[in-house]
Amino acid sequence: MKKILHLYSEHSASAVKALTTRTQGTVDNLCIALSQEGKDAALVEQQVNLSEVALIHAHSLLAGGTAAHHLHLQHHIPYIAAVSLEDIRYWKENPIRGRRALIPVLEDATRVVFLNDNFQDFIADRLGDEDADRIFSRALTLHDGIDPFWIQNLHIHKPVSMVHFRLLLAGEALSSKSVMPVLKAVEILRKRNYEVSLTVAGLTEGRPRGSGNDVQFLPSPTLEELFRLFRENDIYITPAQQNASRQYFAEALSQGLPILHDPFNGPDGLCQDGRIGYATNTRSADDIAEKILLTSDRYATIVQHIAELHPLHLFNWDEIYRGYLRVYDSAGELRIKN
Repeated sequence: MKKILHLYSEHSASAVKALTTRTQGTVDNLCIALSQEGKDAALVEQQVNLSEVALIHAHSLLAGGTAAHHLHLQHHIPYIAAVSLEDIRYWKENPIRGRRALIPVLEDATRVVFLNDNFQDFIADRLGDEDADRIFSRALTLHDGIDPFWIQNLHIHKPVSMVHFRLLLAGEALSSKSVMPVLKAVEILRKRNYEVSLTVAGLTEGRPRGSGNDVQFLPSPTLEELFRLFRENDIYITPAQQNASRQYFAEALSQGLPILHDPFNGPDGLCQDGRIGYATNTRSADDIAEKILLTSDRYATIVQHIAELHPLHLFNWDEIYRGYLRVYDSAGELRIKN
Protein backbone atom coordinates (compact mmCIF):
# COMPACT_ATOMS: atom_id res chain seq x y z
CA MET A 1 0.00 0.00 0.00
CA LYS A 2 1.40 3.40 -1.01
CA LYS A 3 2.43 5.51 1.99
CA ILE A 4 1.50 9.19 1.62
CA LEU A 5 3.19 11.71 3.92
CA HIS A 6 0.94 14.73 4.52
CA LEU A 7 2.63 17.99 5.55
CA TYR A 8 0.29 20.76 6.65
CA SER A 9 -0.28 23.73 8.95
CA GLU A 10 -3.13 24.42 11.37
CA HIS A 11 -4.98 26.32 8.61
CA SER A 12 -5.52 23.09 6.67
CA ALA A 13 -5.89 20.68 9.61
CA SER A 14 -9.63 20.10 9.14
CA ALA A 15 -9.24 19.54 5.40
CA VAL A 16 -6.40 17.06 5.97
CA LYS A 17 -8.55 15.12 8.43
CA ALA A 18 -11.51 15.05 6.04
CA LEU A 19 -9.31 13.79 3.21
CA THR A 20 -7.23 11.22 5.08
CA THR A 21 -10.17 9.59 6.87
CA ARG A 22 -11.68 8.88 3.43
CA THR A 23 -8.51 7.68 1.70
CA GLN A 24 -7.10 5.59 4.57
CA GLY A 25 -7.08 1.95 3.58
CA THR A 26 -6.64 2.71 -0.11
CA VAL A 27 -3.39 4.48 0.78
CA ASP A 28 -1.47 4.59 4.04
CA ASN A 29 -1.60 8.16 5.38
CA LEU A 30 0.98 9.67 7.71
CA CYS A 31 0.27 13.24 8.87
CA ILE A 32 2.68 15.80 10.34
CA ALA A 33 1.72 19.35 11.29
CA LEU A 34 4.33 22.01 10.56
CA SER A 35 4.76 25.68 11.36
CA GLN A 36 3.38 28.24 8.92
CA GLU A 37 6.93 29.11 7.79
CA GLY A 38 7.44 25.49 6.80
CA LYS A 39 11.12 25.25 7.82
CA ASP A 40 10.65 21.83 9.38
CA ALA A 41 12.29 19.37 7.00
CA ALA A 42 14.74 18.31 9.72
CA LEU A 43 11.83 17.59 12.07
CA VAL A 44 10.23 15.37 9.45
CA GLU A 45 13.50 13.50 8.89
CA GLN A 46 13.70 12.77 12.63
CA GLN A 47 10.12 11.49 12.91
CA VAL A 48 9.61 9.56 9.68
CA ASN A 49 11.30 6.62 7.99
CA LEU A 50 11.46 8.34 4.63
CA SER A 51 12.52 5.18 2.80
CA GLU A 52 8.92 3.97 3.27
CA VAL A 53 7.31 7.13 1.87
CA ALA A 54 6.17 6.87 -1.75
CA LEU A 55 4.77 10.38 -2.12
CA ILE A 56 4.57 13.62 -0.11
CA HIS A 57 1.38 15.69 -0.15
CA ALA A 58 2.17 19.28 0.86
CA HIS A 59 -1.10 21.03 1.66
CA SER A 60 0.36 24.47 0.99
CA LEU A 61 3.48 25.82 -0.67
CA LEU A 62 4.80 27.72 2.33
CA ALA A 63 3.86 25.37 5.18
CA GLY A 64 4.67 21.93 3.82
CA GLY A 65 5.78 22.71 0.30
CA THR A 66 9.19 24.13 1.22
CA ALA A 67 9.84 21.13 3.48
CA ALA A 68 8.63 18.71 0.77
CA HIS A 69 10.93 20.38 -1.75
CA HIS A 70 13.90 19.95 0.58
CA LEU A 71 13.04 16.28 1.19
CA HIS A 72 12.63 15.75 -2.55
CA LEU A 73 16.11 17.12 -3.23
CA GLN A 74 17.70 15.16 -0.38
CA HIS A 75 15.82 11.86 -0.62
CA HIS A 76 14.37 11.91 -4.17
CA ILE A 77 10.80 11.54 -2.94
CA PRO A 78 8.18 12.95 -5.35
CA TYR A 79 5.65 15.40 -3.96
CA ILE A 80 2.44 17.14 -4.90
CA ALA A 81 1.94 20.72 -3.70
CA ALA A 82 -1.33 22.55 -3.07
CA VAL A 83 -1.58 26.31 -3.59
CA SER A 84 -3.56 27.69 -0.65
CA LEU A 85 -5.03 31.06 0.27
CA GLU A 86 -2.22 31.58 2.78
CA ASP A 87 0.35 31.10 -0.01
CA ILE A 88 -1.36 33.71 -2.18
CA ARG A 89 -1.49 36.21 0.67
CA TYR A 90 2.16 35.65 1.57
CA TRP A 91 3.28 36.04 -2.03
CA LYS A 92 1.14 39.15 -2.48
CA GLU A 93 2.47 40.79 0.69
CA ASN A 94 6.08 39.64 0.13
CA PRO A 95 6.57 39.63 -3.65
CA ILE A 96 10.35 39.12 -3.68
CA ARG A 97 10.55 36.58 -0.84
CA GLY A 98 7.41 34.84 -2.09
CA ARG A 99 8.84 34.39 -5.56
CA ARG A 100 12.19 33.17 -4.24
CA ALA A 101 10.64 30.69 -1.79
CA LEU A 102 7.64 29.36 -3.69
CA ILE A 103 8.55 29.13 -7.37
CA PRO A 104 11.11 26.33 -6.78
CA VAL A 105 8.39 24.38 -4.93
CA LEU A 106 6.08 24.74 -7.94
CA GLU A 107 8.77 23.87 -10.46
CA ASP A 108 9.80 20.58 -8.86
CA ALA A 109 6.34 19.35 -7.80
CA THR A 110 5.11 16.24 -9.60
CA ARG A 111 1.59 17.70 -9.54
CA VAL A 112 0.30 21.14 -8.48
CA VAL A 113 -3.18 21.36 -6.93
CA PHE A 114 -4.96 24.72 -6.85
CA LEU A 115 -7.55 25.02 -4.07
CA ASN A 116 -9.26 27.86 -5.93
CA ASP A 117 -9.46 28.53 -9.67
CA ASN A 118 -8.38 32.14 -9.44
CA PHE A 119 -5.10 31.23 -7.71
CA GLN A 120 -3.91 30.09 -11.14
CA ASP A 121 -4.32 33.60 -12.55
CA PHE A 122 -2.39 35.12 -9.65
CA ILE A 123 0.58 32.80 -10.17
CA ALA A 124 0.45 32.92 -13.99
CA ASP A 125 0.82 36.71 -13.83
CA ARG A 126 4.09 36.24 -11.92
CA LEU A 127 5.70 33.65 -14.17
CA GLY A 128 7.32 33.75 -17.57
CA ASP A 129 5.52 31.90 -20.36
CA GLU A 130 7.92 28.97 -20.34
CA ASP A 131 7.73 28.51 -16.55
CA ALA A 132 3.94 28.87 -16.62
CA ASP A 133 3.53 26.27 -19.37
CA ARG A 134 5.70 23.79 -17.49
CA ILE A 135 3.95 24.27 -14.15
CA PHE A 136 0.38 24.42 -15.44
CA SER A 137 0.83 21.30 -17.54
CA ARG A 138 0.97 19.43 -14.22
CA ALA A 139 -1.80 21.40 -12.48
CA LEU A 140 -5.44 20.86 -11.63
CA THR A 141 -8.05 22.41 -9.33
CA LEU A 142 -9.54 20.56 -6.37
CA HIS A 143 -11.47 22.69 -3.87
CA ASP A 144 -11.47 21.92 -0.17
CA GLY A 145 -14.76 20.33 0.83
CA ILE A 146 -17.32 21.43 3.39
CA ASP A 147 -18.92 19.58 6.27
CA PRO A 148 -21.33 16.88 5.00
CA PHE A 149 -24.06 18.61 7.03
CA TRP A 150 -24.34 21.31 4.37
CA ILE A 151 -24.53 18.83 1.49
CA GLN A 152 -27.26 16.94 3.32
CA ASN A 153 -29.29 20.11 3.97
CA LEU A 154 -29.18 21.99 0.66
CA HIS A 155 -31.57 24.92 0.35
CA ILE A 156 -32.51 27.51 -2.25
CA HIS A 157 -34.00 30.88 -1.40
CA LYS A 158 -37.19 31.90 -3.11
CA PRO A 159 -36.39 33.84 -6.33
CA VAL A 160 -38.28 36.99 -5.32
CA SER A 161 -37.70 40.71 -5.73
CA MET A 162 -35.86 42.19 -2.76
CA VAL A 163 -37.40 45.00 -0.76
CA HIS A 164 -35.48 44.64 2.50
CA PHE A 165 -31.79 43.73 2.13
CA ARG A 166 -30.80 41.30 4.90
CA LEU A 167 -27.00 41.05 4.84
CA LEU A 168 -24.76 38.55 6.64
CA LEU A 169 -21.05 39.04 7.33
CA ALA A 170 -19.63 35.97 9.06
CA GLY A 171 -16.17 34.54 9.58
CA GLU A 172 -13.55 33.46 12.06
CA ALA A 173 -12.01 36.08 14.35
CA LEU A 174 -13.29 39.09 12.40
CA SER A 175 -11.61 42.41 13.00
CA SER A 176 -13.18 45.86 13.01
CA LYS A 177 -11.05 46.59 9.93
CA SER A 178 -12.98 44.01 7.92
CA VAL A 179 -16.35 45.07 9.34
CA MET A 180 -16.15 48.85 8.93
CA PRO A 181 -16.44 48.99 5.10
CA VAL A 182 -19.61 46.90 5.27
CA LEU A 183 -21.07 49.15 7.96
CA LYS A 184 -20.32 52.18 5.82
CA ALA A 185 -21.92 50.48 2.80
CA VAL A 186 -25.07 49.95 4.87
CA GLU A 187 -25.06 53.66 5.77
CA ILE A 188 -24.70 54.60 2.10
CA LEU A 189 -27.71 52.48 1.16
CA ARG A 190 -29.84 53.80 4.03
CA LYS A 191 -29.11 57.40 3.00
CA ARG A 192 -30.49 56.41 -0.40
CA ASN A 193 -33.68 55.23 1.34
CA TYR A 194 -33.06 51.49 1.03
CA GLU A 195 -34.15 49.25 3.90
CA VAL A 196 -31.07 47.33 5.04
CA SER A 197 -30.19 45.17 8.03
CA LEU A 198 -26.83 43.57 8.79
CA THR A 199 -25.78 40.65 10.99
CA VAL A 200 -22.09 40.36 11.89
CA ALA A 201 -21.04 36.98 13.31
CA GLY A 202 -17.53 36.32 14.60
CA LEU A 203 -16.28 39.78 15.60
CA THR A 204 -13.60 39.35 18.27
CA GLU A 205 -13.22 43.06 19.07
CA GLY A 206 -15.63 45.61 20.47
CA ARG A 207 -18.65 46.82 18.55
CA PRO A 208 -17.55 49.61 16.16
CA ARG A 209 -18.88 53.09 16.79
CA GLY A 210 -21.74 54.32 14.67
CA SER A 211 -23.44 50.95 14.35
CA GLY A 212 -27.18 51.43 14.02
CA ASN A 213 -29.98 49.47 15.63
CA ASP A 214 -30.36 47.37 12.50
CA VAL A 215 -26.87 45.90 12.94
CA GLN A 216 -26.67 42.76 15.06
CA PHE A 217 -23.34 41.50 16.45
CA LEU A 218 -22.93 37.84 17.37
CA PRO A 219 -19.98 35.70 18.53
CA SER A 220 -18.46 33.11 16.20
CA PRO A 221 -21.41 30.90 15.29
CA THR A 222 -21.70 27.17 15.79
CA LEU A 223 -22.64 25.11 12.75
CA GLU A 224 -26.30 25.11 13.80
CA GLU A 225 -26.29 28.88 14.41
CA LEU A 226 -24.65 29.54 11.04
CA PHE A 227 -27.26 27.32 9.40
CA ARG A 228 -30.00 29.48 10.93
CA LEU A 229 -28.27 32.71 9.88
CA PHE A 230 -27.95 31.56 6.28
CA ARG A 231 -31.66 30.74 6.19
CA GLU A 232 -32.62 34.11 7.75
CA ASN A 233 -30.55 36.37 5.47
CA ASP A 234 -30.43 37.18 1.76
CA ILE A 235 -26.83 37.99 0.82
CA TYR A 236 -23.56 36.69 2.29
CA ILE A 237 -20.48 38.95 2.31
CA THR A 238 -17.05 37.36 2.74
CA PRO A 239 -14.78 39.29 5.12
CA ALA A 240 -11.65 41.07 3.91
CA GLN A 241 -8.32 39.53 4.89
CA GLN A 242 -10.00 36.49 6.40
CA ASN A 243 -7.75 33.61 7.44
CA ALA A 244 -10.63 31.16 7.60
CA SER A 245 -10.06 27.42 7.76
CA ARG A 246 -13.67 26.89 6.66
CA GLN A 247 -15.13 27.79 3.29
CA TYR A 248 -17.97 29.97 4.48
CA PHE A 249 -18.75 31.01 0.91
CA ALA A 250 -19.32 27.38 -0.11
CA GLU A 251 -21.52 26.82 2.93
CA ALA A 252 -23.49 29.94 1.98
CA LEU A 253 -23.94 28.57 -1.56
CA SER A 254 -25.30 25.35 -0.09
CA GLN A 255 -28.07 27.44 1.47
CA GLY A 256 -28.77 29.36 -1.73
CA LEU A 257 -27.27 32.74 -0.74
CA PRO A 258 -25.77 35.04 -3.38
CA ILE A 259 -22.24 36.04 -2.41
CA LEU A 260 -20.22 39.23 -2.40
CA HIS A 261 -16.65 38.10 -2.10
CA ASP A 262 -13.08 39.23 -1.92
CA PRO A 263 -11.33 38.07 -5.12
CA PHE A 264 -8.99 35.90 -3.02
CA ASN A 265 -11.55 34.64 -0.51
CA GLY A 266 -14.44 33.37 -2.57
CA PRO A 267 -15.57 31.46 -5.62
CA ASP A 268 -13.69 33.43 -8.28
CA GLY A 269 -13.30 31.22 -11.33
CA LEU A 270 -16.18 28.99 -10.32
CA CYS A 271 -18.42 30.79 -12.79
CA GLN A 272 -18.78 34.21 -14.39
CA ASP A 273 -19.05 37.27 -12.19
CA GLY A 274 -22.70 38.08 -11.62
CA ARG A 275 -24.01 34.53 -11.86
CA ILE A 276 -23.85 33.55 -8.18
CA GLY A 277 -22.74 36.90 -6.79
CA TYR A 278 -20.07 39.52 -7.37
CA ALA A 279 -16.39 40.02 -6.65
CA THR A 280 -16.01 43.23 -4.71
CA ASN A 281 -13.35 45.37 -3.14
CA THR A 282 -14.11 44.43 0.46
CA ARG A 283 -12.24 47.52 1.68
CA SER A 284 -14.42 49.89 -0.35
CA ALA A 285 -17.83 50.83 1.10
CA ASP A 286 -18.89 52.37 -2.21
CA ASP A 287 -18.06 49.21 -4.16
CA ILE A 288 -19.79 46.97 -1.61
CA ALA A 289 -22.92 49.14 -1.76
CA GLU A 290 -22.91 49.05 -5.55
CA LYS A 291 -22.57 45.25 -5.61
CA ILE A 292 -25.40 44.87 -3.07
CA LEU A 293 -27.68 46.82 -5.42
CA LEU A 294 -26.55 44.77 -8.43
CA THR A 295 -27.27 41.57 -6.51
CA SER A 296 -30.70 42.79 -5.43
CA ASP A 297 -31.60 43.74 -9.02
CA ARG A 298 -30.68 40.26 -10.28
CA TYR A 299 -31.61 38.32 -7.16
CA ALA A 300 -34.09 35.91 -8.74
CA THR A 301 -31.71 35.07 -11.60
CA ILE A 302 -28.71 34.62 -9.29
CA VAL A 303 -30.66 32.28 -7.02
CA GLN A 304 -31.55 30.16 -10.05
CA HIS A 305 -27.87 29.97 -11.07
CA ILE A 306 -26.94 28.85 -7.55
CA ALA A 307 -29.55 26.09 -7.81
CA GLU A 308 -27.73 24.87 -10.93
CA LEU A 309 -24.56 24.32 -8.85
CA HIS A 310 -26.32 21.97 -6.48
CA PRO A 311 -25.61 19.27 -5.29
CA LEU A 312 -22.21 21.00 -4.96
CA HIS A 313 -20.00 18.08 -5.97
CA LEU A 314 -17.07 20.53 -6.13
CA PHE A 315 -17.23 20.90 -2.34
CA ASN A 316 -18.28 17.35 -1.42
CA TRP A 317 -15.45 15.45 0.27
CA ASP A 318 -16.98 12.15 -0.90
CA GLU A 319 -16.25 13.31 -4.46
CA ILE A 320 -13.04 15.23 -3.77
CA TYR A 321 -11.14 12.37 -2.17
CA ARG A 322 -11.51 10.29 -5.33
CA GLY A 323 -9.86 13.11 -7.24
CA TYR A 324 -6.92 13.01 -4.86
CA LEU A 325 -6.58 9.24 -5.23
CA ARG A 326 -6.31 9.77 -9.00
CA VAL A 327 -3.67 12.43 -8.37
CA TYR A 328 -1.72 10.05 -6.12
CA ASP A 329 -1.84 7.36 -8.81
CA SER A 330 -0.79 9.71 -11.61
CA ALA A 331 1.98 11.16 -9.45
CA GLY A 332 3.34 7.63 -9.07
CA GLU A 333 3.11 7.03 -12.81
CA LEU A 334 4.91 10.30 -13.54
CA ARG A 335 7.60 9.32 -11.06
CA ILE A 336 8.18 6.02 -12.87
CA LYS A 337 8.42 7.78 -16.24
CA ASN A 338 10.95 10.25 -14.87
